Amino acid sequence: MSEGMPKWAKSVARVVLTVALLGGAALGIPSAMAASAASKRVGAAPRYPSGARSVGALSSSTKVPILVALNPRDPAALARYAAAVSQPGSSFYRQFLTVAQFRARFAPTNQQIAAVEASLRSRGLAPGAVTANGLMIPVAASAGRLSSALGTSFEQVRLRSGRTAFANTRAPQFDASVAPLIQGVVGLDTLTHPHALSLELPHASAKHSHLVAHATAATGGPQPCSAASSAAPGQDAYTANEIAGAYNFSSLYGAGDQGAGIKVALFELEPNSTSDVAAYQSCYGTSATVTYTKVDGGAGSGYGEGEAALDIEDVIGLAPQSTVDVYQAPNSNTGLIDNYTKIVDNDTDQVISTSWGECESESGSSIISEEGTLFEQAATQGQTIYAAAGDDGSSDCGTSALAVDDPASQPYVTGVGGLHMSTTSYPPTESIWNDSSNDTGAGGGGVSISHAMPSYQSGAPSSLNVINSHSSGSQCGAPSGSYCREVPDVSADADPYTGYLIYYEGSWVGIGGTSAAAPLWAAFTALVDASSTCAGKSIGFANPLLYSAAASAYSSDFTDVTSGNNDYTPDGYRGGLYPAGTAYDMASGLGSPDGATLPATLCGGGGTTQNTVTVTNPGSQTSTVGTAVSLQIKASDSASGQTLTYSATGLPAGLSINSSSGLVSGTPTTAGSSNVTVTAKDTTGASGSASFTWTVNSAATCTAKQLLGNPGFESGNTVWSATADVILNNSETEPYEQSHSGSWFAWLDGYGTPHTDTVAQTVTLPTGCQNYTLSFWKHIDTSEATSSAVDTLKVQLLNSSGTVLTTLATFSNLNAASGYQQASYSIAGYAGQKVTLKFTGTETDKGLGTTDFTLDDAAINVS
Repeated sequence: MSEGMPKWAKSVARVVLTVALLGGAALGIPSAMAASAASKRVGAAPRYPSGARSVGALSSSTKVPILVALNPRDPAALARYAAAVSQPGSSFYRQFLTVAQFRARFAPTNQQIAAVEASLRSRGLAPGAVTANGLMIPVAASAGRLSSALGTSFEQVRLRSGRTAFANTRAPQFDASVAPLIQGVVGLDTLTHPHALSLELPHASAKHSHLVAHATAATGGPQPCSAASSAAPGQDAYTANEIAGAYNFSSLYGAGDQGAGIKVALFELEPNSTSDVAAYQSCYGTSATVTYTKVDGGAGSGYGEGEAALDIEDVIGLAPQSTVDVYQAPNSNTGLIDNYTKIVDNDTDQVISTSWGECESESGSSIISEEGTLFEQAATQGQTIYAAAGDDGSSDCGTSALAVDDPASQPYVTGVGGLHMSTTSYPPTESIWNDSSNDTGAGGGGVSISHAMPSYQSGAPSSLNVINSHSSGSQCGAPSGSYCREVPDVSADADPYTGYLIYYEGSWVGIGGTSAAAPLWAAFTALVDASSTCAGKSIGFANPLLYSAAASAYSSDFTDVTSGNNDYTPDGYRGGLYPAGTAYDMASGLGSPDGATLPATLCGGGGTTQNTVTVTNPGSQTSTVGTAVSLQIKASDSASGQTLTYSATGLPAGLSINSSSGLVSGTPTTAGSSNVTVTAKDTTGASGSASFTWTVNSAATCTAKQLLGNPGFESGNTVWSATADVILNNSETEPYEQSHSGSWFAWLDGYGTPHTDTVAQTVTLPTGCQNYTLSFWKHIDTSEATSSAVDTLKVQLLNSSGTVLTTLATFSNLNAASGYQQASYSIAGYAGQKVTLKFTGTETDKGLGTTDFTLDDAAINVS
């Protein structure tokens, strides 16, 4: 090396001088962060909605309650059990868990929870008591303290609506040792929040009353007083007994079933007037027990916007002997998750209804993920969840883009769509609710961008039309040959011009929206659970049962809706998406219920028997492009004489399954790996499945080898192209930086001044291999006094023209850690190309310190 002070000595001197002059506190180094240099960010900073703009920093004294959500111990095992406990024919069917059993089996261990709590305390935070399910740790702190502890800042944001929100500018940072345990953080921003999915319209002129035909009304159930019956026509609305008559609840009422012994939880983010509910009950002569649980202090006081009143009175009017448990929380993301957690952790309500939601893209991946875990927990405990599918038709985000609503799109939730019911005679005359001409609303439905299609949809027989010309796998990134979750699952009356009569703000009003359809299905399920067939036993997560019932007795269990579409645009902008059709469609789902026949089918397990179908797992499969495949899927049925029908999802391109024999055959055309699920179903609707991976190798041959020359730098400055004083040996650098093995290594940056170092090598990647792996050992140390990434090391592949093909990784001063760590990346996507592997270290000196990036033992292995 050249004479004078070497770069590492300059680095040490610079750090010593800086700390001596300014001190750690002056540099703004939180003691917790200083004590734990190895940190990792979880998730991402939120995206601002269209039209939003920053209006300055959030006051550091602002109180920001957050939830640190933890990952389940084994997410895949939880998903398997939630599916199995809900699937007729499974050996685990209806083996529901208690909350304590759920926590013991699926939550992080007590030691893992304690480690997260200790880490939070070390960063200056005070964690509250973990929730009963072991998945949420509440933390209340100021914005200033959270900024220091989580390595972010907060700014105020003016939204297009005029509301001022706040948001974190960076993803939260945690100790690397506990970061893998953390699913996300709720409450760091207030950019969006759920909205009610109900619509109250001015009906004073009754100009639409011709749309409402008051015909058949249910007998045996609650009957309205004359004041309600008189008010209904002028409000374009039906009374509860007319709604019940349309859906054939009379047989349930005739058997004495009005939901006794069943508890229904209503998720609310607004208050309601208890006097309104009392007036409704007085009119109908009911005495349902209504309880209130205030979560996080509740949702305030007053009448609310009518959503809570609609939900409560809807359930009372249809299942009057059920207990209605109203859970009220503030309308925030923290309130949202806390409210769902409280309902699921209490585990006293067999049925849950929510009429609050957001379009998926606004909900955000963190909220969707954390909700999903809670809904899986609910499924393991036998709780049935219904969610309104939205009131903006196929364009749920209020734009021209196709979108669906969360949580209706969640795989363990039954999404409820909206219908226009022009007569209550049974079966009702129904079409898709779409008030584009009045600019009022339309029933939500479509394809999820967040969830792959669950097995109860993908395994449905072709006669149900679940997989249709509008199905797609692209929105959610489903594997080849698979599809995305489709919404809704079922539907009911929701048009506010053929609406529900409720008592609100001291008078009778007509109201609609899918917010009315969801609690209708919840009330119906309370009647089902209380029926003599179910005998108080919860049907649990309903979707496998509903699709199984439709597969075995569609015409008798559901009313098919075949008219209209949910293209909520006056000009038909979306070309009629999504149209109603025979059986399932993404405007009405499976349709509306027949209260006389569907209960017995649901209580019986979705079919006429409780058969068990077992599919033998063939294990992982490996094939080669161009070579024929023959794999016999084997299955058995607990009942004799049953004929099995086979189906499969995720098969490699070129392969198919014979629906009668279960033989998978064909010739693979494309190399790759896919997750395959094969399902066998008998004539009663009982089914069983097995899942496995199928890898298709390229037909070309491959010689395993390592491609880099001088991979450990032991030949000094040969083969590699590097800036000056980057490739060094231990004798030059002792006692500072050292090699990982041997005597030579590459040392980038470490000057304490703005500087860039590079080291690169060009290789040609062969074709025909399955594995192309770049690996190297890195050591990063830093004295930068900042929580920002000011010094970076980029790992990139460039083409022969010097254009960056991909940035495989970007490390920074925030990744500093003791000793060497190995990093590896697949570069299979560049097979057959001549590429340059380039490491670029950039030092900015913005943090008044220095960062050293050392590399050793690099390799590009193909096999």
